[in-house]
Amino acid sequence: MDAGWQRIDTRAEFIDIFADKVLLGEDLRFTIHSSGDITGQAGGQDFFGSWYWEDGFFCRAVSSGEEDLGLDREVIERRGRHMRYTRQMGQGNSSVVVIEQV
Repeated sequence: MDAGWQRIDTRAEFIDIFADKVLLGEDLRFTIHSSGDITGQAGGQDFFGSWYWEDGFFCRAVSSGEEDLGLDREVIERRGRHMRYTRQMGQGNSSVVVIEQV
């Protein structure tokens, strides 16, 4: 884990910090709803899905158009208003998004 990043270990902590807020990344805008839904846009295309928390991982299944992007279990970390998620249980690619300021 890089300096300054703190791993999110529980569903309650994740909801408190990131749920029901608009998250922005490169050509990406989405919301992870505390109800268990995910909605947003990537590359101008809508996507939707669901999520749950299991064994310290954020587990999500999303679809974009007719494409099912499948289930992934991700490590979630935070640094201020930024969230870094690392796919494949922390072994895959990482992306960083930031909470939209209103």
